[in-house]
Amino acid sequence: MRRPALASAVMAIALVMLAMAVLMGSYYVYYSVARLPTPAAAGHLRTLYLGNTTAGQGPGAVTLAEIELVNPGPRPVNVTAVVILPRGGPPQYYRYAAVVLPGQNVTLYAPAQPGARYGVETDAGVVWARPAG
Repeated sequence: MRRPALASAVMAIALVMLAMAVLMGSYYVYYSVARLPTPAAAGHLRTLYLGNTTAGQGPGAVTLAEIELVNPGPRPVNVTAVVILPRGGPPQYYRYAAVVLPGQNVTLYAPAQPGARYGVETDAGVVWARPAG
């Protein structure tokens, strides 16, 4: 049981380091953002914004799917994973331990995969959307 917690901690540290690199002057390109409606019953998330982010430059550049969750309330939503369903492949789970409070926006990051279907696993099920483009 300690392995998932360790993997979540490593992923959180990696994302913090990536965010720090972006904030400290790394080349940052933000494009292809779309507002996609999601079912209100699935965790009470009203909208799911998907876009692509490229951080870094040259061969070390990383492309990530940027997922912004909006919780209009009235209850908190527990996010347990970002789910990526590649074409013709099994689902990939990137574990998170986040609570999106009513009225709060939270941005999560996962590896970008062209043509993949993205979702967010919550305590009320998986909210699916397609990336822009």
